[in-house]
Amino acid sequence: MRPRFGTLEWGERNNGVLTRSERFRFLRNMAFLAAREATDVIRAKLGLLKPVNLDLSDLAPPDTRMVKDAEEYACATHTQDLLSHAYRTYYFGAMLAAYYKLKYDRESHFAAALLHDIGLTESRIAPLKQCCFAVSGGRQARDFLLDKHHPPAQAQVVGDAISAHLNLHVPARGYGEIASLVAKGAVCDLFGFEKRKLPERFKIELLRAYPAGDIRAALQSDKELATGSRLDIGRKLFGGLPERIWIHDIE
Repeated sequence: MRPRFGTLEWGERNNGVLTRSERFRFLRNMAFLAAREATDVIRAKLGLLKPVNLDLSDLAPPDTRMVKDAEEYACATHTQDLLSHAYRTYYFGAMLAAYYKLKYDRESHFAAALLHDIGLTESRIAPLKQCCFAVSGGRQARDFLLDKHHPPAQAQVVGDAISAHLNLHVPARGYGEIASLVAKGAVCDLFGFEKRKLPERFKIELLRAYPAGDIRAALQSDKELATGSRLDIGRKLFGGLPERIWIHDIE
């Protein structure tokens, strides 16, 4: 059986470089997100989107050892703007989980969301030109949790979620809830996908707690990327993130 596109097992094959068919699938994922967003615009105008009325405190991560370990590791390795993006990824994903009424392991989601960009930090275990940062980041997070004696199955879920998040569209049915929510949270924060399913008050509260800062600089490196990796293809197609991201306009 072939490994699922974007997972750690898939990344073992060629460090995250896409085949021709995988490039088509990656582009199809982008098209799916764009089509869903266009549908959300129409549904919002018709009053068909009903955001869940929850506060930031309602979605706080549990007080567990895994949560503390992941938070300490992220605080030690991330810049402040990248760390804020990681927290927003968690909370956006958690609020969208409430919208879709998904049941999931909150501590695994927190660990994966907080560490999903660790492959871009100075602590990364592989050069960016050698390996897709999501694949190497997934390995790094999984191995960190194993070294901290967390359950291997849970560490694998976290690692796979981080590796898969760059697929952009990660369906829960195929990848599990954690991987799906990390991807949802990240693309919501950076591109605004599914933002209309979130309460305005929640978005304001979240940005006050974790300001946007210069997220574009925090995420974009001038280092050479692995040719043919998902981030490399995305940047060549769209030139990276826009100068101004939607969250900059939340006050």
